[in-house]
Amino acid sequence: MKEIKSFFRDQTQWSQIFLIGGLILIYIFNFKALPLEKAPIKTVYLQNLLSFLNVGLASFVLIAVAGRFVYPAISNENEAFWIVKSSPISLGQFLWVKFFIYLWPLLILTEILIMATNVFLNVTPFMMFLSTITIFFMVPGVVGIGIGFGAAYPNFKSENPAQSVTSFGGLLFMILCAAFVGTIVMLEAGPVYNLFMAGFHQRALSFLEWVWIMGSFALCLIICILALILPMRFGEKRLAKRVI
Repeated sequence: MKEIKSFFRDQTQWSQIFLIGGLILIYIFNFKALPLEKAPIKTVYLQNLLSFLNVGLASFVLIAVAGRFVYPAISNENEAFWIVKSSPISLGQFLWVKFFIYLWPLLILTEILIMATNVFLNVTPFMMFLSTITIFFMVPGVVGIGIGFGAAYPNFKSENPAQSVTSFGGLLFMILCAAFVGTIVMLEAGPVYNLFMAGFHQRALSFLEWVWIMGSFALCLIICILALILPMRFGEKRLAKRVI
């Protein structure tokens, strides 16, 4: 309750929601306005290619929003953080509360982006399922990196939340999130292309192809879990050693 009340009482926070809403509408409209029927390659191929690339684009939108709201979440406590540290809850509980407060809004936002653009692109059910599931597992990773590095490199003297993300820790957050998203997209690119072309040409996949595909998706899942757990633990250890 304290987190929610603090967020809406801070005009520098909730007022930017309107700006983000406008940008989302523009983002979705751009996909609706794409002249796919005039493309020189087959429309169904282009639609699903754009849908897959849109996973990366929506993820970078997610990183930008997380950099503005999630990363400064710890720094927003300012010099009153000693109250939190002296309260009868552990720092781990404190960080996980921050995590879940921002997880659900960002998950809903990113899923809306993915599903709305996929509807306008008229993609296959497979691509709709794949993109929504991929984003579902990537969002906790990005939020975990934001909370973890925000806790590891807090700026309790910042007057504006936007100042926190321009720090050294904010730069690390952006670089690590970009590497995380890029790794997931590259790991899925080959298997997704293989699955799509096999369905397009109506051919069966070999055993080795299935091993490669399942291995790639399993590796993506492991990376998403590590992107959530490791930064949170790192942030908790660094924050516990900080002298207030």
